Amino acid sequence: PSRATYDMRMRLKMRPLPVLGLLFCLSGILPAQTAAPTLRLPTSVVPVKYSAELTVTPGQDTFTGAIQIELSVHETTPVFWVHSKELEFSEVSLQAGGSALSATTEVAPNDLIAIKPARPLTPGSAKLFITYSGVVSRSLTDGAFQQKQGNDWYIFTKFEPITARRVFPCFDEPGFKTPWRLTLHVPRDLKAFSNTNIESERDESDSTKAVTFHATRPLPSYLVAFAVGPFDIVETSPVGRNRVASRIVVPRGRASEARHAATITPKLIELLEDYFGIAYPYEKLDQIVVPLTTAWGAMENAGLIAYGDFLLSPLEADTELREHNRAVAMEHEMSHQWFGNLVTTAWWDDLWLNEAFASWIERKLLDEWHPDWHLRADAARATSVFRADSLTTSRKIRQPIENPGDIGTAFDGITYGKGQDVIQMFEHYVGADPFRQAVRLYLQQHAWGNATSADLLAALDRTVPNEGVGAAFSTFLNQTGFPLIDATILCPPNAAPTVRFEQQRFVPFGSKARATGSDSAQPQLWQVPVCYEFGDELGQHRDCALLKTTSAAVPLTGAQACPTWLFADGHAAGYYAVNYPTQQEQQLLAYGLPHLSEAENAALLRNVQLNFSSGLGNGEQELRSAAAFSASSDLGLVRQSAAILNGIDEWVTHDQRGAYAERLRELFGERAHQLTWLPRPAELSEVRQLRIEIVPLITNQGEDEELLAQARLVAQRWFKDHSALDPDLVQPLLSSVAAHGGRDFFNQLVAAIRATPIQRERGWMIAALAAFRDPVLNRAALDLLFDPALDPREFRGLLFSPNLDARQWVFDFVKENFDRLSARLPGARGVPFAATLPTVAASFCDTVHRAETDSFFSPRVTPLPGGSRNLDNTLERISLCAARAPIAKLAVANFLQ
Repeated sequence: PSRATYDMRMRLKMRPLPVLGLLFCLSGILPAQTAAPTLRLPTSVVPVKYSAELTVTPGQDTFTGAIQIELSVHETTPVFWVHSKELEFSEVSLQAGGSALSATTEVAPNDLIAIKPARPLTPGSAKLFITYSGVVSRSLTDGAFQQKQGNDWYIFTKFEPITARRVFPCFDEPGFKTPWRLTLHVPRDLKAFSNTNIESERDESDSTKAVTFHATRPLPSYLVAFAVGPFDIVETSPVGRNRVASRIVVPRGRASEARHAATITPKLIELLEDYFGIAYPYEKLDQIVVPLTTAWGAMENAGLIAYGDFLLSPLEADTELREHNRAVAMEHEMSHQWFGNLVTTAWWDDLWLNEAFASWIERKLLDEWHPDWHLRADAARATSVFRADSLTTSRKIRQPIENPGDIGTAFDGITYGKGQDVIQMFEHYVGADPFRQAVRLYLQQHAWGNATSADLLAALDRTVPNEGVGAAFSTFLNQTGFPLIDATILCPPNAAPTVRFEQQRFVPFGSKARATGSDSAQPQLWQVPVCYEFGDELGQHRDCALLKTTSAAVPLTGAQACPTWLFADGHAAGYYAVNYPTQQEQQLLAYGLPHLSEAENAALLRNVQLNFSSGLGNGEQELRSAAAFSASSDLGLVRQSAAILNGIDEWVTHDQRGAYAERLRELFGERAHQLTWLPRPAELSEVRQLRIEIVPLITNQGEDEELLAQARLVAQRWFKDHSALDPDLVQPLLSSVAAHGGRDFFNQLVAAIRATPIQRERGWMIAALAAFRDPVLNRAALDLLFDPALDPREFRGLLFSPNLDARQWVFDFVKENFDRLSARLPGARGVPFAATLPTVAASFCDTVHRAETDSFFSPRVTPLPGGSRNLDNTLERISLCAARAPIAKLAVANFLQ
């Protein structure tokens, strides 16, 4: 142990014990009555306060630590457990009843260490003392890890969800929320940061200094954080009602790149304070940049938010789109300071209370601040969450956590994407003001503590006028899938018009799922807030109804005659698909479109895309409807139309390639040639985003030689001068050239990747490597994962490329190198990297590949945390694709004719 650790040990009068190598699993040695918990820790002994000292030095692979945990003992206890992973204990002891107490330790499964006092602890207070050592990883980006930028080493931490135990022996669950006091012993010439401000700093005799931070407010272990290195600091204006100090902490020499992040920070906090009605809850706001992250982009540590490199950009390389995306990520993490940090979920099954709310409010507040960013309309275009949720292997939003592996897999599109869409649906249904009152009540009631879904739903029921909204909300939280709503206008003679709504589960063609609940023979039933709009002779009308049964007729209040059109997804807020009778759909397209908002038009087109991608409805007609939007004056709808027709590429046979290219040029070619690869001064953001969609589409699938020649010319210009091209276009342009390129361009890309120190530029070029259509070059790109001179974490995306030409080559590469990839690439959130590898096969579309995927991966990933879920999900995707392939291919063939 270091001198600092030794000093603390002497102060705590610990009794020396044998060193415990934590490499052995002794799960069978504990008595039955004191068997280790299989998942959650018991509450007979709980932490009250932590005090920890660590000696850490960037560039060194180990650290030493000493921790004191004040305990509250609720019942007589012969043994209790703490979490610990890859830590080696030097000494362990206790104080209880005013006297020292020796203790022994034993290793148990699931990162648990049994603490066995010499005599049972009795109800009251106690203290646990541990000295230990651990590892600062050079490959992981969770726990404590270090990275080198330029000639400088830095140490960072990222503990969510279960890697605080790599640094502290602790009760590593969100329900244990206590104050932490941290002291770091670090080299004198470096800066140290943690969740709170520095309380004291003193030089030590060995060229180190001791930096002690103020005790935190109550925090779960996953929100504790620290960083050490030769950072530069950029101060922003004070933030919030309390004028809290705010800084951007960046690697040395990069302060100028934080300009935009520093500028918008005060406004983002202001938006959140106004909504929550609670001042920013911490004593400071530091935002720190981690050069390279894997499997995460940012982390909401209380008072020390961590971001990936995207937070920074030189002024000349920044773009409006990058600024939009940066603001979205920052608002997400800042909102966690209330939703997640001030009020913390009691257990990981309610992770949506953190992530879905952050995702929802980032979009809501920024759309209100900057409607010109079109965030709601862009969100209404997305189908990925719906497609994922249509699978029988999908998760629930509030999925029970049955084993440690379930924790890591909870951080997925269902928790984030479906969760935010369901929140948006109910906010629209009950009204923005009542919903905000419920959110404020929830935060006020549970500030500095923990809460559950039931707590939020109770707050909703107390504040919103609609009866039983909490129960309705829960039908979306606790079921997989989503409803398909049939909406039929009924205009009987001599009677008021009505609309009949019917619901059933949305089931893709070929799915084995019956429309039943997972534990019931009865059809699935949601309580669906259906908001709708219709038009008649008197104008446009809006209303909402809560569909609690499988079918209900709803009066069209205000209608004086049979409506000419009806749209059943008002405000584009519904988390459901809609099916209209054919004639009614044609009337909606003919008469209703001008009356719909930008987001509603996007949702209508999304519904068309969802039906086609799921093999439902009239595929040829759906493609024709999508193509019709190519001429829209709404550039967002043009982008959406292009994305849909780009997505049918997998159904186009070799003989149809020429017809497909001709049809794309017919629909989008003129716009693409007007746009070209080179932006013009003072263009609108919408125009620049359209270029990113349209020009690569016509260059590649449209096989446009003129645009390809321009792309090659501009690419060479960019290699010589990186300011010669809009940064947002670099990756699609390089990928377009690579898709038609050979060995010379491949070598040029690899040489440039090796030469440039700028991570974002390397990222653009690495992504382009995945676009080559030559199997030899594709294999050469994949082999870079094992190049000792390159960081494999930057190249992992090559394994999950959307390039359909490469899917077989990637699959073969993974099968050949499964063990090497597993050993070389780090996992995240407790899920090994190997457990994610089945998804490389998810784009296959035949039963032969399904069987091969199952045969290869099943014995390898099923034992791994998260492995079974990823494999089952992949197999279902292949099965569904194979089932709908004949339908889709026929629809595409007819469309191309």
